[in-house]
This record gives sequence, C-alpha cells and structure tokens, in this order.
Amino acid sequence: MNKIVGSLPGTCRSLVLAGLLGTCAGAQGQACVFTSGIGTIGFGSLDPSSATIRTAFADVRVQCVPASFTPSWQFTGANGNAPLQMKHAVQNAFLPYSASVSFTGNVGTAQNWRITATVLGQDYQNALGGTYSDLLTATITP
Repeated sequence: MNKIVGSLPGTCRSLVLAGLLGTCAGAQGQACVFTSGIGTIGFGSLDPSSATIRTAFADVRVQCVPASFTPSWQFTGANGNAPLQMKHAVQNAFLPYSASVSFTGNVGTAQNWRITATVLGQDYQNALGGTYSDLLTATITP
C-alpha cells in the first residue's frame, strides 16, 4: 500500500507521496507478486501562484508466472476513488490526485513498472494549507 502524505503550510506548499506497495491476485495458474517496495515520490514545492500540473514517480518490480504475462493494475484510495484524493489532517478538505502505471522494461524475468502520481495546478491553487494524506492500494491481477 502507498501512504500518500502532503503538506501545504502557509504559502510554502509541498506534497510527498511515500509508502509501500501491496496487494496482488492470481488466476488459472498465473500469478504476479511485487518483488520490491515503492520508495518516496516527492512533488517538490507546489506554488499556488504558478499552479501547474505536477508529476512525480516511483519504480516498482513485479514477478509474473509465466514471465511474459502482463498484469492489469487498479488503484484505490482510502479517501475516495473518483477521484483519488488526499484528506487534510484536521479540516474536511481534500486534494485530488491521479495515479497511473507504465511498463519500463525487464530485468531478467522481473518486470519494471513506473507509478506516476499527478496533481493538477487548478486543484492546489486554492487549497487549504496543512498536511494531507491518503492510503493508496495498488492491485495487480494476472
């Protein structure tokens, strides 16, 4: 699971996505498992005066049987899925984001994937300052 943590204190606004990646499922003799965790994804400073689309990423490794099989991915968040959103630590305020995945190549029989998180400038332009978080679960299905 990915724990998404964001901080928007005053006018110095930053957002960090951090955590570990977690669940998998198998079907008809096919199986895929995560063989590496996810590190930290940092968006850097989110400046509302020049709100632009911000992306950040982390790489993860998956092992599938058979090795040539390509898993399908699904992301769900603890604070909602349409859209995914981080919740303010104290207030009832949310900061939407999206998550996507792309194949980046093989290392031996393992598959490398890049998880990309995106925050739209219009979504943080008027965001309430403070800390935001979400718990993002990635499910792979062979």
